[in-house]
Amino acid sequence: LPAVVAALDGRLVVRGPAGERVLTTEQFFVSYLTTALETGELLVEVRLPVAAPRTGAAFVEVSRRHGDFALVGAAATVTLDETGVCVGCALALTGVGPIPIVVPAAASTLVGGRPTPVMLEEAGRRAAADLRPDSDLHASSEYRQHVAGVLARRALGHAVERAQGDR
Repeated sequence: LPAVVAALDGRLVVRGPAGERVLTTEQFFVSYLTTALETGELLVEVRLPVAAPRTGAAFVEVSRRHGDFALVGAAATVTLDETGVCVGCALALTGVGPIPIVVPAAASTLVGGRPTPVMLEEAGRRAAADLRPDSDLHASSEYRQHVAGVLARRALGHAVERAQGDR
């Protein structure tokens, strides 16, 4: 869910003894399993913007077993105009760093054109290019980087299909 909120440019509302704060994902997520919540604060609301017409969204992940934390995940949104040209795109990855990583360079690959398989492939390549995930006992850095590119392409592709179906 953190990658979904990041991809959708959501806001997280926290409330505690000192009052209410509205945080971006970059402000809320600090590191692995660590947030910016202060003592006595609770996350009370997640605010997501209303999607524009012809917007598709998708989330895909790889985990060791169903229900496990994702080794790598990708959340994407794509907005198409009436002619099928991409006018908006967002992509966020999880499992490749201590917080969800928004990847604007990959998302921008689609903006301004009609999404094609070649564009989706390039977006996946760009998504993985600068990643340097940690290795752990579940997956190596190289594996996570490779899977991030594949999942970015798949998530963007599913989002495009869903946006096209919204016409």
